[in-house]
Amino acid sequence: MNETDNLQIELKPYNEAAINTEYDLDRIIFDLDSQIELLSSQADNLDYLVSVASGVLCSMLDILWVGEFSLERGRGIASDKIDSFVTKTAKMLGCKNDDLESAVKFLEKKFPIPSDGNTPDFGGGLQHHLRDFAHHPTIVGLMFSLLTQFTYKSYGTDTSGSFKIVDVPEVSRAFIGDDVPSKILFGTITWFFHLVSDVAGSSSSVGKSGGTGIPGPMLALAKELSVLPIFKNMNVSENSLSEFLSKLFNGTLLAKHDENGKIIKETVIKFDLRGELGVGIELGRQAVPVVANDCIVRTFYFIRYLAIEIRSNDIQSISEMNQINWDNVKPLNNPTIARMLTISTGVFTTIDVGEAVITQKYWVSINYVGVGRFAIAIGEDVSWCLKARNSKRIKQVYEDMKRFAYRQEDNNIYKRIGADMEIDKLGLTIEQTEILYNLEYYKTLNDIQATKQPINKDGIKNLKYEWLEEWKAFITGGFASFLGIEGATLHWYSKQELIKKIEQNEPKKTWFRLVLLEAMLFEPYYTLGFEQDKKGNSIPSKKYHSLQIPTCGYSKNSGDAFLDSYFDGDYYHKGYIKRLRKCYEKVVFEMKEVLKGLLIGGAITAGIAIVTIATAGALAGPIAVALVGSNFAGLSGAALTSACLAYLGGGAIAAGGAGMLGGTAVIVGGGAALGIGAGLGVGGAVGAAGLIGKQNTILQSAKLLVSVREIFLNDEHDTEYSDTVYEQYVQSIKDIENGLTELRLKADVVNGKEKKELKRQIKNAEESVEAMKIARKNLLKFKSSFKDGLAKS
Repeated sequence: MNETDNLQIELKPYNEAAINTEYDLDRIIFDLDSQIELLSSQADNLDYLVSVASGVLCSMLDILWVGEFSLERGRGIASDKIDSFVTKTAKMLGCKNDDLESAVKFLEKKFPIPSDGNTPDFGGGLQHHLRDFAHHPTIVGLMFSLLTQFTYKSYGTDTSGSFKIVDVPEVSRAFIGDDVPSKILFGTITWFFHLVSDVAGSSSSVGKSGGTGIPGPMLALAKELSVLPIFKNMNVSENSLSEFLSKLFNGTLLAKHDENGKIIKETVIKFDLRGELGVGIELGRQAVPVVANDCIVRTFYFIRYLAIEIRSNDIQSISEMNQINWDNVKPLNNPTIARMLTISTGVFTTIDVGEAVITQKYWVSINYVGVGRFAIAIGEDVSWCLKARNSKRIKQVYEDMKRFAYRQEDNNIYKRIGADMEIDKLGLTIEQTEILYNLEYYKTLNDIQATKQPINKDGIKNLKYEWLEEWKAFITGGFASFLGIEGATLHWYSKQELIKKIEQNEPKKTWFRLVLLEAMLFEPYYTLGFEQDKKGNSIPSKKYHSLQIPTCGYSKNSGDAFLDSYFDGDYYHKGYIKRLRKCYEKVVFEMKEVLKGLLIGGAITAGIAIVTIATAGALAGPIAVALVGSNFAGLSGAALTSACLAYLGGGAIAAGGAGMLGGTAVIVGGGAALGIGAGLGVGGAVGAAGLIGKQNTILQSAKLLVSVREIFLNDEHDTEYSDTVYEQYVQSIKDIENGLTELRLKADVVNGKEKKELKRQIKNAEESVEAMKIARKNLLKFKSSFKDGLAKS
């Protein structure tokens, strides 16, 4: 044994503790917390209030100014613009007249295309612009226009919607180029200007009911897709897809009908290119309040957070503006503005849809741009949440590593608390820490060898072996960092060497029972590494995911049984590990004070109460021992009965409890129905609200409580030392609460991000101190009850 092996491991200052940053779990978790904060919304009540107000204001603008969605109004505006465009184009190319009809005739004559000769083959003048693909203003339309130039055939659909190929009539072949350059010229430039002539209607129909026009890109694409087998047999309402598109194009689908079911001609609204442009115009009107909503929220964010930056940096002049962190000010690409926009657009859409339902105008009254913006806002907000969740999952991996690695923090819990205590009362030497890790290794190895998985047993065992080797390398590499001792090296022993090392360190002393407690709580097969997802992001490795399944993973019972049977020497009483496990789980349960557990405990003890009331308390002592006697393994006889009655009464009278009489009253009087008999104090569940999830504080405090209850009291009857632990624990609570008072006072006089950070610290401290208070009550109750029993022995 070298000189350093006898040194007690001491907790160093945080920034000095890490020997290797790769294993500095505290620093990694701290950095991940900072990252999670950056990825999480920091919006406060004022941000939410402004977001809601903006949503309400802009929704009123939408209802009162934008009004209903009107395709007829939009198409009318689009028609005027298209007519003007066609006329100007014709004039630019040499047309002498200014009227639309002359312009269309001029363009048709100057830019003819061969597929016009197939008008009868594609349904005549009313439908051939839709059914003839060469009349589509899309990439597909251009492709078929060129194809016609080289194949002398026209392409489209018949009346049933089936794909159709027909020869170009001889009279129209004059519009097909003679060589490749002319074919490309006719198939592109001539095709484009011919579509310009047709957009306002053909020369025979222009000015008459608006002309037939050409389909817009969306309708043209739908028509092109309708010939594919996957879409061809699709029905929309009572119409086939092809028939639905035809009715939409010629305007009969959206037209109103009279009482006889006939179409009212004045209500026919053709959904051609002018119709699609009309939809765009109407959506543009709807976009005004939506854009205004974005502008209000973003402007408020910019002004407010700029003011916060100016104040926090104490900027007094323009020249000092370079001190501002503009990433905190710019109103984009951050989770706070994403959350604010989700709130504002959500309010906007809720009011908008509500108005549509109340007025029974439904679809024509809904702001579709607003609905789309709301969907985008949700997507952005969820994206930030997923990024934060990913960081939280990574943080959880490191927290698991931290939880199952014996470190300075753990050693500090066991450290001597009081100058008058023996030097080896709490805390492990380096060699004793090596013994702990070796025990964990063999405990895991035993679990692997005991694997009884009926399916893929060998695969599961091999995966467990891989995990064990990876864990061994991780612990070996991080040993010095975990202990904060530079140069510390971890040795791995054979079973015989391990037994010898244990005997050299006097296993009947306190340290060995602390090692047993730590080894018992160790649970293998947690995630140790990371992998890349499809987007290149780092995520927790799924390599050992199957080992988390109960039937494949670690068995607590077999692990405890291994520790109980591993040693031949008489280091502790038989069943000691089982006793530690029972105490630990009971303490954790009591600290969490889960409502479900409270009800179950109350139900059990209430049943006992009913039986014992009839005996007028004659069996109170035996029943008390039956209920909680296993807690006091260090007592027997009258001392055990006294301690159990005092425990049920909330502790000895000297500690503020009801003492033995209180325990008798609980059992006899039926007070156990409140859950006291289950070890849960009256009102405890209320005081512990919100503790679920505060796992770290609970688990660390639970280890301390088990150490005091089982090791220092039940094993060693050291009430003096348990008093010292209790006093130190109470002092820690007082220190935290004093610090909380200072934080609250400071939070009252600051604003912005500093206030948010202080509130976060206050919340975390409050959660931790609440858990500690429950642990304090537990410790006081057991300690005083044990003393009461010890006094009777």
